[in-house]
Amino acid sequence: MSSPPASTAGPLILLVDDEFDVLSAYSMLFEYHGYRVQTANNGAEALAAAAGERPDIVLSDLMMPVMDGGRLCLAWRADPALCPIPFILTSAGALKEPPLPYDSFFKKPVRFDVLLAEIVRLLALRKP
Repeated sequence: MSSPPASTAGPLILLVDDEFDVLSAYSMLFEYHGYRVQTANNGAEALAAAAGERPDIVLSDLMMPVMDGGRLCLAWRADPALCPIPFILTSAGALKEPPLPYDSFFKKPVRFDVLLAEIVRLLALRKP
């Protein structure tokens, strides 16, 4: 595998998951594709992270301790500063799509190419 392209100015993805392996794998893959990545282990950490540098998109697991992805999604949409930022929700355990105000929902495991294409699509919709 060739070296990943150097990128310090790509879109910022906020990854929210309580599984270290998921955060590590997605971080490496997104960084390889030119994205900057910030991680959080739960929804409360994600909101704290977003209070600093605003992400361009958020990718969150549904089931997590402290503050799950559903509560994070509702808090995200209730905040006028965060509301316009695309929100992708994933879950290995949900039997059906939860009735939440996300932009996209995926059952885990998610093929990375499908997830990457959706991120590209959602970010393109935000462009003026």
